Amino acid sequence: MAANKIVERWNRVEVFLFGFLNLTALASAFYGVIMRYVFRASPYWTEEVCLYMIIWSVFIAASTLAEEKGHVAATLLVERFPVQVRRILAVFNGIVCMAFCAIISWYGFQIVWQTYACAQRSSTAVRFPLWIAYLSVAAGCLLVGIRYGMRIYRLLFRFETSQILEIHEMSRDGGHP
Repeated sequence: MAANKIVERWNRVEVFLFGFLNLTALASAFYGVIMRYVFRASPYWTEEVCLYMIIWSVFIAASTLAEEKGHVAATLLVERFPVQVRRILAVFNGIVCMAFCAIISWYGFQIVWQTYACAQRSSTAVRFPLWIAYLSVAAGCLLVGIRYGMRIYRLLFRFETSQILEIHEMSRDGGHP
């Protein structure tokens, strides 16, 4: 199915970006430490660049976790209900999460636009455009919201009992199958 291939590619892009951003942040931090303690020449940009890369990777990882059902979930009471009730609760949870992400994305994109229009930059020597850093929140929540929308669709139109059982098993095991 074409939709499955799109989701597969999306997953691969997110995993690649997550790895690339974290590896680059690690290399930046390592470079900063070596320069500071070995060569006594502390670069001014490494901490800020490292911080922005980690922030972006966290929001990309949030989308991946939403797809893999790896977010924290309170399932102690929900596990006691029959599968159909769990399905309804899962749809309700997805709607609430998707609405929350939509609100954060909406206001986040407004903040990004205002920051871009005002050409705001960080107060450090790097003078990093802040709209890029703020975009991580808006874009990350948008990606997570889309993932919850996909989950709701699956629960409503492509439902299999294993989906509900998988959600609760993964949340109990910390997101690992």
